Amino acid sequence: MNHIILSLFQINLFSFNKYLSNLNLSYKLTIKIIVLYTIFIYVSISVQNPIFSEEIPTSTAKSFKKWGYVYSNSFEKFPNQYINRLQKDFDILCITGLLLRGTGQLRFENEFMNKLIKSGLNTEKVIIYPMVGISSVKEGITILSSEGARVKSIENILKFLKAYNFQGVHLDFEGLPEDYARPYASFLKELKEKLNSNNIHLSISLFPPLEFNDPNKGFHNPSILTSSVDSVVLMAYDYHNTKTEQGCVTGETWAENNIIEVKKYFKAEEIWLGIPSYGYEWSGALKSPRVVSSREAQLLKNQFPHSKEPLGCTKISKKENGKESFIFYADIDLRNGLTKLAEKYNLLGTALWRIGLEDE
Repeated sequence: MNHIILSLFQINLFSFNKYLSNLNLSYKLTIKIIVLYTIFIYVSISVQNPIFSEEIPTSTAKSFKKWGYVYSNSFEKFPNQYINRLQKDFDILCITGLLLRGTGQLRFENEFMNKLIKSGLNTEKVIIYPMVGISSVKEGITILSSEGARVKSIENILKFLKAYNFQGVHLDFEGLPEDYARPYASFLKELKEKLNSNNIHLSISLFPPLEFNDPNKGFHNPSILTSSVDSVVLMAYDYHNTKTEQGCVTGETWAENNIIEVKKYFKAEEIWLGIPSYGYEWSGALKSPRVVSSREAQLLKNQFPHSKEPLGCTKISKKENGKESFIFYADIDLRNGLTKLAEKYNLLGTALWRIGLEDE
């Protein structure tokens, strides 16, 4: 388009020259300067402004993704219709079932693959990330304390992922003391280097750094773990849990504060926001709170009085057979609110803990 604009101005200049021939020199010079300056401004604008340019602006908006955690034992309970829906609704399914020993041995490889094959999942339709945990806190400490165990763990993880062409892996190390945060970061960096050289993605679970009641949350110190992995799942749940007083398992304000904090150490496109599809039931008759799926809670909500809590979850006042209990759970409205938060901060996406528990 720019060359057309220039041609039109050249034609008009020819007409102007005829007109200028009848004027004195000073007027001619002044008018020529004005016309040339106008051409310069107009062409400059046409080059920079898409409205005047042939160039079509490309969208900078990134794709917002969905991640879902699945217990490997749950597949046998899922009907085929639900499996097909998961493949359409989620970009990544992270499947539990693999554990590391203190020796570096990766346990339950065959069991994991058998369950995955029987599930009927089509790996061409959805990306599968195996989840790797630790057999115990003691064995986790051994892995991070022993160079031999660390090297063996990395070798075995890589060998398994390459054998079955997995595109990524998710590590969920929890319960270790804060003193092992730096050894954990070193282990992750070494693992990441090996994985990335084979085009395999490394992600980890990350405790919320703010207002989270866990004595070992410092093990997941984001200021130490930064740059150690490709992405993190910020577990924005268990604000109230089995070791706290009764209350909501999550809340939008609390989640937002933790997003802001974690973004100090990780890029937005490296952060998944973990969202819950469960809650807890507190009762004097129970030794500890009972985990309640959002699906079950939705049914109970239709039977008993309920209300919205300030944090955003739903509270159900249950009275049955002379026993009273209170259920606090994350319903679909709260999950939708958390999803909007993730979009607001341009995060990579949301990660649902866990599939099979959600209400509609």
